[in-house]
Amino acid sequence: MEHAYPQDGGPVVSVDQVDDTISNPILENPQFRALVKQRRIFSWSMTALMLAVYFGFILSLAFIPASLGTPITVGQPMTWGVPIGFGMLAFTILIVAVYVWRTNTCYDPKIKTIIRSFDK
Repeated sequence: MEHAYPQDGGPVVSVDQVDDTISNPILENPQFRALVKQRRIFSWSMTALMLAVYFGFILSLAFIPASLGTPITVGQPMTWGVPIGFGMLAFTILIVAVYVWRTNTCYDPKIKTIIRSFDK
């Protein structure tokens, strides 16, 4: 029995197992491919939103630090940077919740339907 790339230190995989993964009918299903594309677009969109918020905060610290350091109320120690930081945390929690909700309600049922279609 031949083995595929045993020198890489990974698990030893027989040639027969490699052929089985390549010809997996689920991976060739057009519905599955469309679902993967849809999930990838959604994931990258969420990633772009998250990066825009965090890099926006970092850039505002770099280029307009005085505005974030301005007190909300004159004579009080809390500055605008504190609620903006909490807002970033709330945004992070919200974006994770949206991702989990969409995965549980949209993607998981479609995956189960695709898998069930092959069990018949």
